[in-house]
Amino acid sequence: MGELLKGNAVVGQSGGPTAVINQSLVGVIEEAGGAKMIRRLLGARHGVHGIVRE
Repeated sequence: MGELLKGNAVVGQSGGPTAVINQSLVGVIEEAGGAKMIRRLLGARHGVHGIVRE
């Protein structure tokens, strides 16, 4: 099996009810916090559009 990627992770969300967005973000933060291969978790302003534009 190949070596796992290591570095930063970025999350971008858009649309959907606030409660759903908040809970899915909690899941991402909890999982990333326990992942040794993720150095930093970054949030993208304006969701996926922000990732593409910046």
